[in-house]
Amino acid sequence: MVSLSGGQDSGTCLFWAQSQYEHVEAVSLDYGQRHRIELDCATRLADIAGVTHTVLQLGSAFRQIGSSSLTDESIDSRWDATGTGNHYAARHGLPSSFVPGRNVVLLGYGAAHAVVRGATTLITGVCSTDEAGYPDCRITFIRAYENALREALAEPGFQITAPLLDKTKSETWKLAHQLGCVNEIIEHTHSCYHGDRNNRFDWGYGCGQCPACTTRATGWTENATTRRQSHRENTEKIRRQL
Repeated sequence: MVSLSGGQDSGTCLFWAQSQYEHVEAVSLDYGQRHRIELDCATRLADIAGVTHTVLQLGSAFRQIGSSSLTDESIDSRWDATGTGNHYAARHGLPSSFVPGRNVVLLGYGAAHAVVRGATTLITGVCSTDEAGYPDCRITFIRAYENALREALAEPGFQITAPLLDKTKSETWKLAHQLGCVNEIIEHTHSCYHGDRNNRFDWGYGCGQCPACTTRATGWTENATTRRQSHRENTEKIRRQL
């Protein structure tokens, strides 16, 4: 079961899962996010991959809780908003895009949906790029929550798999190339916090300025540079062998 947000990371995990497992399904959570276009992207990705996709409705709970720029329009989403303001993330020195409890809820709902459908593995797109800012994207949280879910669901063999956990955004782009799904990731995933689908860049759609866009763009550029360097080295190696 893939926890599919509709973003670059979870989208890549969807195609990775298909390369690893015989049967794959996907689950998404509608939690009132401002960038709701990601749910449309998740549906499109699932259609392309040919997998069963379920969107679970959380309602307005996270909006009621507040304290995140992803659910509260009054909070600035820029990286330099970190540590400013009187919301939860600021008081803890975290990016304003941190949604308190989001991965606790997403993975909890995803795990429940998975085991009911007979799956004992939940695949999530948490990655090392997020680790610096989001405490619920760290390996310590993932393993602790995995153990808690085993107890809570009476599934001792249940596991949370995070194939991107030790990868940078550049390495995630590299994986998408290796899986042959890079075009799907560019065209049909969404990262922009503002839900912008009007501006098209080499790496996909977005405003090009919010933290999610700049992280995605930087990873794309770094991977493109690495790919060009590797191509030059291979070309030179072949030339020397002739």
